[in-house]
Amino acid sequence: MRYDNIIWDFDGTLFDTYPAMCRDLRLTMERLGYSFTEAELLAHFTVSRGEVLAYCADRTGITAQEVDRVYRAWVTEHGQPQAKPFPGVPEFLARFQAAGGRNFIFTHRSGSVHDYLAGAGLTAYFTEVTSAGTTFARKPEPAGNLYLMEKYGLDPRRTLAVGDRELDILAGKRAGADACLFSKGTGEPAADYVIADLSGLDALVGLNG
Repeated sequence: MRYDNIIWDFDGTLFDTYPAMCRDLRLTMERLGYSFTEAELLAHFTVSRGEVLAYCADRTGITAQEVDRVYRAWVTEHGQPQAKPFPGVPEFLARFQAAGGRNFIFTHRSGSVHDYLAGAGLTAYFTEVTSAGTTFARKPEPAGNLYLMEKYGLDPRRTLAVGDRELDILAGKRAGADACLFSKGTGEPAADYVIADLSGLDALVGLNG
C-alpha cells in the first residue's frame, strides 16, 4: 500500500455531525432571542468551532464564550445529537485494517467521540483516538498528530491525514504527513489530494494494488 496509517479527523470527516450541530446551535440562539439559519451557521462551522462562535458573537453582541457556554448547556440538557458515519466509512475502515493498515483519530471533540464510534460498531477499527484539549494544542497545530506518530513509530511518508477543513490539512502537513481533504466544495491549496466521497480512497491509499 502507499499508506500504512491514516490519521482521521472526526466531525465532518468520519461522521456527518454538522447538520445536527447547526440545528442545536440555531435552537440555542433562538433561546437567546436571535435568529440564524442552519445554512449560515454551517458555512462557519466548517471553518472551525471558534469561527462559528465568533460569528454568533459578532451578530449578537454576546461574547463567544457565553455563546459556547449556552450551547454546551443545551447539549447537556438534550444530549449529544445523533449522527451516522458517512457512506462507505465502515466498509473502508474494515478493508484498510484487514490489509494491515492502522486507523487513528485526532479530533477537537472530547469523549463523546467514543460514544459515536461504539454506537456505530466502529471502535475496534481504531488503534487510538486522541482529542485536543489541555494535552494537545488545537489544529492547525500538529501536536496530536506528532504524538500519534511518535508513540506508534509511524513513518510520515506512509501516513495520510484525512480531514474536511483547512486546519486538518495544515496539522497533517506540519507533522510531515501527506494530507487529503474530504470536501464537496472548493479545494485546499495545501492538500495533496481532494476527494468528494470515500469511493476513491481505496486507490489513493493503494488498496487496489
